Amino acid sequence: MSLVRVRWLFNSLLCALAFAQGVLAEPSKPEVVLAPGWGKLSFEAPVAGTYDLPKIRPAAGGTILDDAGKSLDLDDLLGEKITVLSFIYRTCDDINGCPLSTMVLHRLAGKVKEQPRLADNLRLLTLSFDPEFDTPEVMKKFGEGIKGSSANKEGAPDWQFLTSNSDQAIQPILDAYQQSVIPDMQTQADGRKKYSHILRVYLIDRKKQIRNIYNVSFLHPDILINDVLTLLNEEQVGQKSNPKVVSL
Repeated sequence: MSLVRVRWLFNSLLCALAFAQGVLAEPSKPEVVLAPGWGKLSFEAPVAGTYDLPKIRPAAGGTILDDAGKSLDLDDLLGEKITVLSFIYRTCDDINGCPLSTMVLHRLAGKVKEQPRLADNLRLLTLSFDPEFDTPEVMKKFGEGIKGSSANKEGAPDWQFLTSNSDQAIQPILDAYQQSVIPDMQTQADGRKKYSHILRVYLIDRKKQIRNIYNVSFLHPDILINDVLTLLNEEQVGQKSNPKVVSL
């Protein structure tokens, strides 16, 4: 993917990020090195089902809010389906930060719609760590803007946009996932917070075990979809010691 195309995608995503309060974040500087997730992989992703994903540690729960403002436990959204969990804040202007994770999940959602087996077994969770500005109403509009007209169509994946009611509520969840988030002294032009954070996206199986953690170098829809298929294959065969290749 060309740099011009990536910048167009980034700016399109920023427009979606801005709808809630009319705020458009400034694009990153042109000299930024783009993460692999913005384009094609420079290597061949391992074929689904030909490798194992280790159990890293149990996934954590914690009190959150859905986009209707209903309080629930994050744990209640885990286990029913294989889950991809991403922590973001909506006005992040780092092209290789929150916009990258949202764009990768958007591209993943597009791939999922082509495979009903995946749509029935995958849940995407985007959880904001900026509850002061990313209220349930804002996250609902944000989700609608990202998912677009395909949100309620048959085959669209289960993608939920979540927040919490306070910094105190979200912090134990961030700590449990070892997700580093540090408020900057600097604020954005409209007074909103800026955060220093490390990009992490988590793959969680139906037994609520974290099976992979993606950083900026390996967050890519092709890798994610093969990992999800690998977990589905593991469930099918009942044991990881005898994998069966799953065709894409």
